[in-house]
Amino acid sequence: MLKNLLKFSALLIMVAGAGYAIHYWVFTRFFEDQPVGIINLAYRFNIGITLLFTTTIIAVSERLKEQLGFIFLGGAFVKLGIFLFIIKTSEYTIDKSVFLHFFIPYLICVVLEIVWVIKILNKANFKQDS
Repeated sequence: MLKNLLKFSALLIMVAGAGYAIHYWVFTRFFEDQPVGIINLAYRFNIGITLLFTTTIIAVSERLKEQLGFIFLGGAFVKLGIFLFIIKTSEYTIDKSVFLHFFIPYLICVVLEIVWVIKILNKANFKQDS
């Protein structure tokens, strides 16, 4: 489990870090006068919550392998709910002009989560439980 978690963490940091660097560079290059706070918040939030939820999935993958898909879907709804709560209670506003600043890190993290959950499910031996 620890090896699996370390591999996922390294992959998440590398891919999200590269996504952040590209996103930050493009945004500051073409929109110099705009604040980058929403980008920083979106990446920190998505990386943190993805690490939390995927750690949970990895931890329970042996005992609850039949329910991993439901846990993943529930986590996605919780993730969006928490982010919307943070946005509503902070000084940030999400409108059309900054929506991509949230959606890009969300998409990066969700794709990594999906790939990792598929990897876990492919390793699971469902015939053994029958």
